[in-house]
Amino acid sequence: MSNEDIMKVLAALGAIISLIELILGYDERNLDSSRVILLVISILLATFILLTIITPHKFIGVNWLICVVFGIIMIVYTSLIGGILVLIAGFAGYAERP
Repeated sequence: MSNEDIMKVLAALGAIISLIELILGYDERNLDSSRVILLVISILLATFILLTIITPHKFIGVNWLICVVFGIIMIVYTSLIGGILVLIAGFAGYAERP
């Protein structure tokens, strides 16, 4: 299994875990504006990562730099575990570079 395949699997797993964390953490009754903004950011990041992995044609090529940036954003703003997996996927993709 090449590093690119490992990067795709880890990024998809991180996006799915991020969506699961989002669904499980959405149990609060009081929604203020910052909570709604973080909810929208996490949905957009997770679906964008899944779209880059799942689509057969190149929506945006899975690049190690995209995974690193999205992993950092996910760790800081939305999902810790999913962000760490996406960040590790970016580092795995970087290790494949010649």
